[in-house]
Amino acid sequence: QVLNKILTKILKVNPEVSQTQSIDILNKTFVSELDFELQDILSIENETDINSFSKKYGFNTDQINILTDILFEVADRNFENQAQHIECLQIFSKCLFLYHYLEKSENIYSVDRNLRISKIESLM
Repeated sequence: QVLNKILTKILKVNPEVSQTQSIDILNKTFVSELDFELQDILSIENETDINSFSKKYGFNTDQINILTDILFEVADRNFENQAQHIECLQIFSKCLFLYHYLEKSENIYSVDRNLRISKIESLM
């Protein structure tokens, strides 16, 4: 429920809000609601890291999927901002990694996920 609340909050952020402000809002919400920082997610590099993160914060694959969707939305909304382009690419890269992990671990085809994967791959 908390992740869905965060996703809704991010989707409602005013488009004029800068990437830095969007990421700041996201990070503050992660800290206040879930007790971890955005950097904790961005530092995930392999399946072991995902499993450790999931275990530490009690996340299942559905919650990892919502978390990845949140990251995707923040990066997608601010990708055209030249000042934050590199940061968005880093977030997209982490999203791609997490989406591929979810595809492999869930064995469930998701049209939305595959559209996001295709979009990220076209941007990178």
